[in-house]
Amino acid sequence: MRRFKSISGELIVVAGTLLVAMAFFLVFTWGDSTVTMTYIIVADKIDNSREGKFDFTVVAEGGEVFAVRNVESQGIYSASKVFKTLEIGKRYQVLVTGRRLPLLGLKRNIIQASLAQ
Repeated sequence: MRRFKSISGELIVVAGTLLVAMAFFLVFTWGDSTVTMTYIIVADKIDNSREGKFDFTVVAEGGEVFAVRNVESQGIYSASKVFKTLEIGKRYQVLVTGRRLPLLGLKRNIIQASLAQ
């Protein structure tokens, strides 16, 4: 019984250390500074500005949900323009920032879009 208590205490320390390490990783590597390029076909568009929010939502074929919002930290204030240019059913080359973590409700943010060939 004493051995089990010792092992369970060690497991709690290891799990706590891993959680703290993951939190530091997310905080220090998250940022909106990383920009990646991807291709999407727009399946749906949702204008959240009518609900008092200041962002838009785009659903791509395949089910990934993207946010379209301004990124003040990078001087990007073109969310409404980008949202208006996207048309349902068309394929786009998009620049996105952020990371996708569906369990936490986090979506990648589209900052630029152009029609793909």
